[in-house]
Amino acid sequence: MTGAMYAAVSGLKAHMSALNVIGQNISNVNTNAYKATRYTFLEALYTTVRGGSNGSTQVGGRNPAQNGYGASIGTIDLDMSTKNYTPTGRAMDVMIDGDGFFIVGDKTSYFGGEGGKELKDMYLSRLGNFDIDSQGYLVDGQGQVIYGYLSVANPVYAEQMKHGGELLNDKGEPIDGKVWDPTDKDILDKYSADKPYYLDKDGQLIKVSRTGKDPNWKYEIEVIDEFSPAPVLTPIRLPKQDDNGKAIYPTWDQDPDSLTYGQIIDGAGVKTIGRDSISIDENTGRITCTTTKGQAVVVGAIAIAKVENPNGVTHVDGHYYQALDGAGDIRLTSIGHSVKNSNDPESPFYVPPQNAGDPVGMKGGEIPIESSGGTKCISGGLESSGTDLASEISNMIMIQRGYQANTRIVTVTDSMLEELVNMKR
Repeated sequence: MTGAMYAAVSGLKAHMSALNVIGQNISNVNTNAYKATRYTFLEALYTTVRGGSNGSTQVGGRNPAQNGYGASIGTIDLDMSTKNYTPTGRAMDVMIDGDGFFIVGDKTSYFGGEGGKELKDMYLSRLGNFDIDSQGYLVDGQGQVIYGYLSVANPVYAEQMKHGGELLNDKGEPIDGKVWDPTDKDILDKYSADKPYYLDKDGQLIKVSRTGKDPNWKYEIEVIDEFSPAPVLTPIRLPKQDDNGKAIYPTWDQDPDSLTYGQIIDGAGVKTIGRDSISIDENTGRITCTTTKGQAVVVGAIAIAKVENPNGVTHVDGHYYQALDGAGDIRLTSIGHSVKNSNDPESPFYVPPQNAGDPVGMKGGEIPIESSGGTKCISGGLESSGTDLASEISNMIMIQRGYQANTRIVTVTDSMLEELVNMKR
Protein backbone atom coordinates (compact mmCIF):
# COMPACT_ATOMS: atom_id res chain seq x y z
CA MET A 1 0.00 0.00 0.00
CA THR A 2 1.11 3.55 -0.62
CA GLY A 3 1.35 6.40 1.86
CA ALA A 4 -1.72 7.97 0.25
CA MET A 5 -3.72 4.85 1.11
CA TYR A 6 -2.61 4.95 4.75
CA ALA A 7 -3.42 8.65 4.95
CA ALA A 8 -6.87 8.14 3.45
CA VAL A 9 -7.69 5.26 5.81
CA SER A 10 -6.66 7.35 8.84
CA GLY A 11 -8.81 10.17 7.47
CA LEU A 12 -11.78 7.81 7.22
CA LYS A 13 -11.32 6.73 10.83
CA ALA A 14 -10.95 10.32 12.03
CA HIS A 15 -14.08 11.46 10.20
CA MET A 16 -16.03 8.50 11.56
CA SER A 17 -14.96 9.44 15.11
CA ALA A 18 -16.06 13.02 14.44
CA LEU A 19 -19.40 11.72 13.19
CA ASN A 20 -19.77 9.79 16.45
CA VAL A 21 -19.39 13.07 18.37
CA ILE A 22 -21.99 14.76 16.17
CA GLY A 23 -24.36 11.81 16.56
CA GLN A 24 -24.01 11.96 20.36
CA ASN A 25 -24.79 15.68 20.37
CA ILE A 26 -27.80 15.37 18.07
CA SER A 27 -29.20 12.39 20.01
CA ASN A 28 -29.21 14.59 23.15
CA VAL A 29 -30.74 17.66 21.53
CA ASN A 30 -33.66 17.47 24.00
CA THR A 31 -31.71 16.20 27.04
CA ASN A 32 -31.86 18.79 29.83
CA ALA A 33 -28.49 20.03 31.09
CA TYR A 34 -26.66 17.98 28.44
CA LYS A 35 -23.22 19.44 27.73
CA ALA A 36 -22.26 19.17 24.08
CA THR A 37 -18.84 17.98 23.01
CA ARG A 38 -16.77 19.20 20.10
CA TYR A 39 -13.96 17.57 18.16
CA THR A 40 -10.74 18.83 16.61
CA PHE A 41 -8.62 17.07 14.03
CA LEU A 42 -4.88 16.49 14.44
CA GLU A 43 -2.27 15.76 11.82
CA ALA A 44 -0.85 12.26 12.10
CA LEU A 45 2.78 11.08 12.11
CA TYR A 46 5.28 12.68 9.74
CA THR A 47 8.37 11.12 8.19
CA THR A 48 11.28 13.28 7.09
CA VAL A 49 12.41 12.77 3.50
CA ARG A 50 15.07 15.44 3.70
CA GLY A 51 16.27 17.48 6.62
CA GLY A 52 16.35 21.26 6.69
CA SER A 53 19.44 23.45 6.68
CA ASN A 54 20.22 26.93 8.00
CA GLY A 55 22.68 27.54 5.16
CA SER A 56 26.25 28.74 5.36
CA THR A 57 28.43 31.62 4.18
CA GLN A 58 28.50 30.06 0.70
CA VAL A 59 25.12 28.35 0.16
CA GLY A 60 21.61 29.18 1.18
CA GLY A 61 19.40 27.24 3.54
CA ARG A 62 16.62 24.84 2.64
CA ASN A 63 13.41 23.72 4.23
CA PRO A 64 12.85 20.20 5.49
CA ALA A 65 10.82 17.82 3.29
CA GLN A 66 8.29 15.70 5.18
CA ASN A 67 5.49 13.30 4.29
CA GLY A 68 2.41 13.01 6.51
CA TYR A 69 0.36 9.91 7.20
CA GLY A 70 -3.13 11.30 7.50
CA ALA A 71 -5.27 12.69 10.32
CA SER A 72 -6.64 11.67 13.69
CA ILE A 73 -8.98 13.07 16.33
CA GLY A 74 -6.98 15.53 18.38
CA THR A 75 -9.42 16.45 21.17
CA ILE A 76 -13.02 15.85 22.23
CA ASP A 77 -13.89 18.76 24.52
CA LEU A 78 -16.84 19.48 26.81
CA ASP A 79 -18.59 22.84 26.68
CA MET A 80 -19.70 23.50 30.26
CA SER A 81 -21.02 27.02 29.65
CA THR A 82 -24.53 27.85 30.89
CA LYS A 83 -27.32 27.30 28.38
CA ASN A 84 -30.89 28.56 28.13
CA TYR A 85 -33.52 28.38 30.87
CA THR A 86 -36.39 26.00 30.11
CA PRO A 87 -39.44 26.67 32.34
CA THR A 88 -41.21 23.57 33.62
CA GLY A 89 -43.59 25.02 36.21
CA ARG A 90 -42.23 22.73 38.95
CA ALA A 91 -40.96 24.59 42.01
CA MET A 92 -38.51 21.76 42.69
CA ASP A 93 -36.79 22.07 39.31
CA VAL A 94 -33.64 24.18 39.59
CA MET A 95 -31.18 25.51 37.03
CA ILE A 96 -27.65 26.66 37.87
CA ASP A 97 -27.21 30.09 36.29
CA GLY A 98 -23.43 30.39 36.11
CA ASP A 99 -20.48 28.14 36.87
CA GLY A 100 -20.66 25.27 39.30
CA PHE A 101 -22.29 21.92 39.99
CA PHE A 102 -24.75 20.37 42.40
CA ILE A 103 -23.11 17.90 44.79
CA VAL A 104 -24.83 14.51 44.85
CA GLY A 105 -24.14 11.14 46.44
CA ASP A 106 -25.50 8.61 48.89
CA LYS A 107 -26.88 9.35 52.35
CA THR A 108 -23.83 8.25 54.33
CA SER A 109 -21.04 10.58 53.16
CA TYR A 110 -19.31 12.50 55.95
CA PHE A 111 -17.01 15.46 55.40
CA GLY A 112 -14.48 17.21 57.61
CA GLY A 113 -12.40 15.75 60.39
CA GLU A 114 -10.50 12.48 60.49
CA GLY A 115 -11.84 9.94 58.05
CA GLY A 116 -14.02 12.47 56.27
CA LYS A 117 -14.77 12.08 52.59
CA GLU A 118 -13.26 14.45 50.04
CA LEU A 119 -15.25 16.51 47.57
CA LYS A 120 -13.41 14.97 44.63
CA ASP A 121 -14.99 11.62 45.52
CA MET A 122 -18.51 13.00 45.10
CA TYR A 123 -20.63 13.11 41.96
CA LEU A 124 -21.29 16.47 40.34
CA SER A 125 -24.37 17.34 38.30
CA ARG A 126 -25.88 20.24 36.37
CA LEU A 127 -29.37 18.69 36.20
CA GLY A 128 -31.64 20.01 38.96
CA ASN A 129 -34.75 17.81 38.60
CA PHE A 130 -35.27 17.55 42.37
CA ASP A 131 -37.93 15.96 44.54
CA ILE A 132 -38.45 14.80 48.13
CA ASP A 133 -38.30 11.04 48.68
CA SER A 134 -40.34 9.02 51.17
CA GLN A 135 -37.75 9.61 53.92
CA GLY A 136 -37.71 13.38 53.47
CA TYR A 137 -34.41 13.62 51.55
CA LEU A 138 -33.93 15.99 48.64
CA VAL A 139 -33.04 13.75 45.69
CA ASP A 140 -32.62 14.06 41.94
CA GLY A 141 -34.42 12.02 39.30
CA GLN A 142 -31.95 9.13 39.68
CA GLY A 143 -32.36 8.93 43.47
CA GLN A 144 -29.03 10.55 44.30
CA VAL A 145 -29.15 12.72 47.43
CA ILE A 146 -28.46 16.46 47.07
CA TYR A 147 -25.90 17.94 49.47
CA GLY A 148 -26.03 21.31 51.17
CA TYR A 149 -26.28 22.96 54.58
CA LEU A 150 -29.04 22.06 57.05
CA SER A 151 -30.62 24.65 59.35
CA VAL A 152 -29.91 24.43 63.08
CA ALA A 153 -30.61 26.79 65.98
CA ASN A 154 -29.14 30.25 65.35
CA PRO A 155 -27.04 31.12 68.44
CA VAL A 156 -27.36 34.87 67.78
CA TYR A 157 -31.15 34.62 67.79
CA ALA A 158 -31.15 32.52 70.95
CA GLU A 159 -28.87 34.97 72.78
CA GLN A 160 -30.77 38.10 71.79
CA MET A 161 -34.20 36.66 72.49
CA LYS A 162 -33.21 36.06 76.10
CA HIS A 163 -34.13 39.72 76.45
CA GLY A 164 -37.23 39.42 74.32
CA GLY A 165 -35.53 41.25 71.48
CA GLU A 166 -36.08 44.56 73.24
CA LEU A 167 -34.00 47.66 72.63
CA LEU A 168 -30.86 47.35 74.76
CA ASN A 169 -28.56 49.95 76.22
CA ASP A 170 -24.76 49.75 76.26
CA LYS A 171 -24.94 47.54 79.35
CA GLY A 172 -27.18 45.03 77.62
CA GLU A 173 -30.23 46.09 79.64
CA PRO A 174 -33.71 46.45 78.11
CA ILE A 175 -34.92 50.05 77.67
CA ASP A 176 -38.60 50.47 78.51
CA GLY A 177 -39.60 47.46 76.45
CA LYS A 178 -39.42 49.43 73.19
CA VAL A 179 -38.91 47.90 69.78
CA TRP A 180 -37.23 49.33 66.69
CA ASP A 181 -39.20 52.18 65.18
CA PRO A 182 -37.32 54.32 62.64
CA THR A 183 -39.75 57.19 63.29
CA ASP A 184 -39.05 57.23 67.05
CA LYS A 185 -36.30 59.81 67.67
CA ASP A 186 -35.63 58.48 71.18
CA ILE A 187 -34.79 55.06 69.79
CA LEU A 188 -32.60 56.50 67.06
CA ASP A 189 -30.69 58.57 69.59
CA LYS A 190 -30.11 55.50 71.76
CA TYR A 191 -28.86 53.37 68.86
CA SER A 192 -25.63 51.58 69.76
CA ALA A 193 -23.40 49.88 67.21
CA ASP A 194 -22.38 47.43 69.96
CA LYS A 195 -26.03 46.44 70.55
CA PRO A 196 -27.64 46.53 67.12
CA TYR A 197 -30.34 43.88 67.71
CA TYR A 198 -34.01 44.86 68.09
CA LEU A 199 -37.51 43.61 67.41
CA ASP A 200 -39.42 45.16 64.56
CA LYS A 201 -43.14 45.92 64.61
CA ASP A 202 -43.89 42.37 63.36
CA GLY A 203 -41.95 40.75 66.18
CA GLN A 204 -39.00 39.71 64.01
CA LEU A 205 -35.49 39.96 65.39
CA ILE A 206 -33.51 42.40 63.26
CA LYS A 207 -29.96 43.68 63.12
CA VAL A 208 -29.62 47.41 62.46
CA SER A 209 -26.54 49.05 60.97
CA ARG A 210 -26.08 52.79 60.61
CA THR A 211 -24.11 54.73 58.01
CA GLY A 212 -23.73 58.38 57.10
CA LYS A 213 -23.50 61.40 59.38
CA ASP A 214 -25.74 63.11 61.91
CA PRO A 215 -28.49 64.12 61.29
CA ASN A 216 -28.68 62.28 57.94
CA TRP A 217 -28.18 58.77 59.28
CA LYS A 218 -29.10 55.84 57.05
CA TYR A 219 -30.25 52.60 58.65
CA GLU A 220 -30.07 49.15 57.04
CA ILE A 221 -32.13 46.25 58.40
CA GLU A 222 -31.23 42.55 58.36
CA VAL A 223 -33.72 39.95 59.61
CA ILE A 224 -32.16 37.37 61.95
CA ASP A 225 -33.75 33.93 61.54
CA GLU A 226 -34.39 31.66 64.49
CA PHE A 227 -32.71 28.85 62.57
CA SER A 228 -29.78 29.22 60.18
CA PRO A 229 -27.90 26.84 57.84
CA ALA A 230 -24.84 25.42 59.59
CA PRO A 231 -21.54 25.42 57.61
CA VAL A 232 -21.40 21.62 57.46
CA LEU A 233 -21.89 19.78 54.16
CA THR A 234 -24.57 17.16 54.65
CA PRO A 235 -27.50 15.55 52.77
CA ILE A 236 -30.45 17.93 52.60
CA ARG A 237 -33.48 16.49 54.38
CA LEU A 238 -36.68 17.78 55.94
CA PRO A 239 -36.76 18.19 59.74
CA LYS A 240 -38.61 15.74 61.96
CA GLN A 241 -41.92 16.75 63.58
CA ASP A 242 -43.33 16.51 67.09
CA ASP A 243 -46.77 15.21 68.05
CA ASN A 244 -48.31 18.54 67.12
CA GLY A 245 -46.76 18.57 63.65
CA LYS A 246 -44.23 21.30 64.52
CA ALA A 247 -40.74 21.01 63.07
CA ILE A 248 -37.95 19.67 65.28
CA TYR A 249 -34.78 21.10 63.81
CA PRO A 250 -31.53 19.09 63.75
CA THR A 251 -28.57 20.02 65.94
CA TRP A 252 -24.88 20.50 65.25
CA ASP A 253 -22.85 18.27 67.59
CA GLN A 254 -20.02 20.41 68.99
CA ASP A 255 -18.84 18.04 71.72
CA PRO A 256 -15.23 16.99 70.85
CA ASP A 257 -15.65 13.86 72.97
CA SER A 258 -18.75 12.72 71.09
CA LEU A 259 -18.69 9.99 68.45
CA THR A 260 -20.75 12.27 66.21
CA TYR A 261 -18.62 15.38 66.77
CA GLY A 262 -18.97 17.87 63.93
CA GLN A 263 -22.00 16.13 62.39
CA ILE A 264 -25.60 17.28 61.97
CA ILE A 265 -27.94 15.16 64.12
CA ASP A 266 -31.65 14.83 63.28
CA GLY A 267 -34.34 15.76 65.77
CA ALA A 268 -36.00 13.22 68.04
CA GLY A 269 -39.17 12.92 65.98
CA VAL A 270 -40.12 9.77 64.08
CA LYS A 271 -41.73 11.24 60.98
CA THR A 272 -40.61 14.12 58.82
CA ILE A 273 -42.75 17.24 58.64
CA GLY A 274 -45.73 17.18 56.32
CA ARG A 275 -44.97 19.47 53.41
CA ASP A 276 -47.47 21.53 51.54
CA SER A 277 -45.11 23.50 49.27
CA ILE A 278 -41.39 24.14 48.82
CA SER A 279 -39.58 27.16 47.40
CA ILE A 280 -35.91 27.82 46.63
CA ASP A 281 -34.42 31.32 46.80
CA GLU A 282 -32.25 32.02 43.74
CA ASN A 283 -29.94 34.50 45.52
CA THR A 284 -29.14 32.34 48.56
CA GLY A 285 -30.10 28.79 47.59
CA ARG A 286 -32.22 28.55 50.75
CA ILE A 287 -34.96 25.95 50.74
CA THR A 288 -38.15 26.96 52.54
CA CYS A 289 -40.94 24.48 53.22
CA THR A 290 -44.48 25.38 54.17
CA THR A 291 -45.88 22.53 56.26
CA THR A 292 -49.43 21.18 56.28
CA LYS A 293 -49.79 22.99 59.63
CA GLY A 294 -48.93 26.32 58.00
CA GLN A 295 -45.46 26.59 59.53
CA ALA A 296 -42.68 28.10 57.41
CA VAL A 297 -39.52 26.00 57.83
CA VAL A 298 -36.13 27.03 56.44
CA VAL A 299 -34.80 23.54 55.66
CA GLY A 300 -31.32 24.62 54.62
CA ALA A 301 -29.39 25.81 51.59
CA ILE A 302 -28.09 24.14 48.44
CA ALA A 303 -24.31 23.81 48.10
CA ILE A 304 -22.48 24.50 44.84
CA ALA A 305 -19.13 22.93 43.92
CA LYS A 306 -16.73 24.77 41.62
CA VAL A 307 -13.68 23.39 39.85
CA GLU A 308 -10.75 25.26 38.36
CA ASN A 309 -11.31 23.80 34.90
CA PRO A 310 -15.03 22.98 34.43
CA ASN A 311 -14.39 21.67 30.91
CA GLY A 312 -11.95 19.16 32.39
CA VAL A 313 -14.43 17.16 34.48
CA THR A 314 -14.93 13.48 33.62
CA HIS A 315 -18.23 11.78 32.76
CA VAL A 316 -18.75 8.86 35.13
CA ASP A 317 -22.40 7.87 34.69
CA GLY A 318 -25.03 9.54 32.56
CA HIS A 319 -25.16 13.24 33.45
CA TYR A 320 -22.85 12.84 36.45
CA TYR A 321 -19.26 14.05 36.55
CA GLN A 322 -16.28 13.85 38.85
CA ALA A 323 -13.39 16.28 39.26
CA LEU A 324 -10.65 13.82 38.30
CA ASP A 325 -7.32 14.55 36.63
CA GLY A 326 -7.58 17.55 34.34
CA ALA A 327 -10.28 19.36 36.31
CA GLY A 328 -7.98 20.91 38.90
CA ASP A 329 -8.97 21.67 42.48
CA ILE A 330 -12.60 21.51 43.59
CA ARG A 331 -14.02 24.12 45.98
CA LEU A 332 -17.14 24.25 48.15
CA THR A 333 -19.27 27.39 47.84
CA SER A 334 -22.61 28.78 48.96
CA ILE A 335 -24.85 30.88 46.75
CA GLY A 336 -24.42 34.55 47.58
CA HIS A 337 -22.09 33.42 50.37
CA SER A 338 -25.22 33.07 52.48
CA VAL A 339 -23.48 30.32 54.46
CA LYS A 340 -20.12 31.24 56.00
CA ASN A 341 -17.66 29.22 58.06
CA SER A 342 -17.73 29.66 61.82
CA ASN A 343 -14.36 31.46 61.79
CA ASP A 344 -15.93 34.30 59.78
CA PRO A 345 -17.04 37.19 62.03
CA GLU A 346 -20.19 37.56 59.90
CA SER A 347 -21.28 34.00 60.63
CA PRO A 348 -23.92 33.52 63.36
CA PHE A 349 -21.76 30.64 64.66
CA TYR A 350 -18.67 32.83 65.13
CA VAL A 351 -17.21 32.90 68.64
CA PRO A 352 -14.62 35.64 69.29
CA PRO A 353 -11.29 34.42 70.73
CA GLN A 354 -10.79 34.78 74.45
CA ASN A 355 -7.55 36.66 73.95
CA ALA A 356 -7.01 39.36 71.35
CA GLY A 357 -4.82 38.16 68.51
CA ASP A 358 -5.58 34.47 69.00
CA PRO A 359 -6.45 32.62 65.76
CA VAL A 360 -10.03 31.54 65.22
CA GLY A 361 -10.35 28.11 63.67
CA MET A 362 -13.30 26.33 62.11
CA LYS A 363 -15.37 23.97 64.21
CA GLY A 364 -15.66 20.23 63.75
CA GLY A 365 -17.22 18.96 60.54
CA GLU A 366 -16.47 22.08 58.50
CA ILE A 367 -14.60 22.44 55.25
CA PRO A 368 -13.82 25.89 53.79
CA ILE A 369 -16.81 27.54 52.12
CA GLU A 370 -16.28 30.24 49.50
CA SER A 371 -18.73 32.55 47.75
CA SER A 372 -20.28 31.24 44.54
CA GLY A 373 -19.74 34.64 42.95
CA GLY A 374 -22.39 35.43 40.36
CA THR A 375 -23.79 31.89 40.30
CA LYS A 376 -27.47 31.62 41.19
CA CYS A 377 -30.13 28.91 41.31
CA ILE A 378 -33.26 29.66 39.28
CA SER A 379 -36.22 27.52 40.30
CA GLY A 380 -39.21 26.53 38.22
CA GLY A 381 -37.17 25.28 35.27
CA LEU A 382 -34.19 23.33 34.00
CA GLU A 383 -31.17 24.06 31.86
CA SER A 384 -31.69 23.27 28.19
CA SER A 385 -29.48 20.99 26.12
CA GLY A 386 -26.15 22.36 24.97
CA THR A 387 -26.63 20.97 21.45
CA ASP A 388 -26.75 23.62 18.73
CA LEU A 389 -28.70 21.70 16.11
CA ALA A 390 -27.93 24.08 13.23
CA SER A 391 -24.19 23.83 13.86
CA GLU A 392 -24.31 20.06 14.24
CA ILE A 393 -26.17 19.60 10.94
CA SER A 394 -23.67 21.87 9.19
CA ASN A 395 -20.78 19.95 10.70
CA MET A 396 -22.37 16.66 9.65
CA ILE A 397 -22.45 17.83 6.03
CA MET A 398 -18.77 18.79 6.15
CA ILE A 399 -17.84 15.47 7.77
CA GLN A 400 -19.81 13.58 5.13
CA ARG A 401 -17.99 15.39 2.32
CA GLY A 402 -14.64 14.89 4.01
CA TYR A 403 -15.36 11.18 4.35
CA GLN A 404 -16.32 10.99 0.68
CA ALA A 405 -13.12 12.78 -0.35
CA ASN A 406 -11.04 10.27 1.62
CA THR A 407 -12.81 7.37 -0.08
CA ARG A 408 -11.86 8.91 -3.43
CA ILE A 409 -8.19 8.78 -2.40
CA VAL A 410 -8.62 5.07 -1.64
CA THR A 411 -10.31 4.53 -5.02
CA VAL A 412 -7.64 6.44 -6.96
CA THR A 413 -4.82 4.66 -5.12
CA ASP A 414 -6.45 1.34 -5.88
CA SER A 415 -6.60 2.25 -9.59
CA MET A 416 -2.93 3.21 -9.60
CA LEU A 417 -1.95 -0.05 -7.91
CA GLU A 418 -4.04 -1.91 -10.45
CA GLU A 419 -2.14 -0.21 -13.28
CA LEU A 420 1.11 -1.14 -11.60
CA VAL A 421 0.14 -4.78 -11.26
CA ASN A 422 -1.03 -4.87 -14.90
CA MET A 423 2.30 -3.58 -16.27
CA LYS A 424 3.38 -7.17 -16.91
CA ARG A 425 0.85 -9.00 -19.00
